[in-house]
Amino acid sequence: MQDSQNLCSFFIPSILDKSLCPPGKHVIHVYSSGGEPYEPWEKLTPGSEEYEAYKKERVEVLFRAVENAIPDVRDRLEFSIIGSPLAHEAFLRRDRGTYGMAWAAGSSAPQSGILGKFLPFPFPNLKTPVDGLLRCGDSCFPGIGTPSAAASGAIAANTMTHVDNHLQMLSEASKKDPMYKFLDAGVMGQGYKYLVQGFTPSPELRTDQFVSGSGVAPVDYTATDPNVSERIDLK
Repeated sequence: MQDSQNLCSFFIPSILDKSLCPPGKHVIHVYSSGGEPYEPWEKLTPGSEEYEAYKKERVEVLFRAVENAIPDVRDRLEFSIIGSPLAHEAFLRRDRGTYGMAWAAGSSAPQSGILGKFLPFPFPNLKTPVDGLLRCGDSCFPGIGTPSAAASGAIAANTMTHVDNHLQMLSEASKKDPMYKFLDAGVMGQGYKYLVQGFTPSPELRTDQFVSGSGVAPVDYTATDPNVSERIDLK
């Protein structure tokens, strides 16, 4: 794992979502799971011959990894784009082209909260030192990767509103298309609701205490609620 090209991963999202590409085609995302060293890249100028040649050199291991599953992938390829730390830095505004955060084993990230007592290298949680200001993404718990980043957004949503609102949204989305059927939390969602409803929304974000007890009745904190202006102080 310490070698930047010692482990390669790839996935084909168009197997699940056919709208990502024309009929009969597929989209493949391939990446090396180790940390790509930044030093060789920072000496290069994007767009130069040296930069393009180095990109082709570094991407070769990714092509070989895919060829283990799709031997003729290069012959069938119609379009490809190669990312680099410099591209991440320019287009995604990531420091030195990184993603996520790196913490030494046995240490805790700032604002990791209770996670710091159970995980060897916890990411920061969604809270910040500023009450009411939340964060989410690959730099927060549960960490790097599309599913983890999406999960941090879901946790942020649960933090800002009652969990019933979140489960209702998932249920509605699951009915939009058979592809999204898996979003319906079902019985597991009800169990999850039982565990967390007393903590949603987060205490410092509540503009009122529920009449029947904290976290018992769902509260609509969106503009669709006709009484939202009466319950939320917008000053």
